[in-house]
Amino acid sequence: MDLKPILRSSQNDAVRAFVTALELHEPGQGGHAERVAMYASAIGHKLGLDGEDLVTLRRAAALHDVGKIAMPRNQVSQLGSLTDDELAELKRHAELALQVVESFSFLADCVPMIVHHHERWDGLGYPDGLVGERIPLGARIIAVAETFDVLVSGGGYKAPVGDRAAVAEIKACAGTQFDPSVVSAFSEVEPLIQPLMA
Repeated sequence: MDLKPILRSSQNDAVRAFVTALELHEPGQGGHAERVAMYASAIGHKLGLDGEDLVTLRRAAALHDVGKIAMPRNQVSQLGSLTDDELAELKRHAELALQVVESFSFLADCVPMIVHHHERWDGLGYPDGLVGERIPLGARIIAVAETFDVLVSGGGYKAPVGDRAAVAEIKACAGTQFDPSVVSAFSEVEPLIQPLMA
């Protein structure tokens, strides 16, 4: 009997459970996680990822904010009114994700992507100030996918912008905040993911 389909189904159920927990902790985050996973998968596919690499990217993208579960709800739901100290604490969510998922061995390859998705191409990101290709490719992809979703969907502290404005902002940050090759791939797949926004 081939147990691989059963194992894959159980793993996917665990990822969905994390996303559900995140939604319960901060309403709206479940949908955000699912959209970022779809966008990241489209970008990754355009960059030539396939098979298990694409599965790992999709899971990491779905769980990129899972560390917020370990933070007080008021810190993750009122970003616009946080003090500098509270904002610094919120930035720990990428590292806290490690504590949330580390006991799941099948997510081990996702951890670097999750922990480093707020790094910047120019080295001015966090938590470790990684530069350029020292940032895991999956993290670089998730950074673009998340930014696009935040820009077009908005949040409790920021009004959404149109997709053209979002794409323009991402392109303007290629080479500073974002990996130019990831932005290029995103630019090619972005028209195809627009129906997901409807």
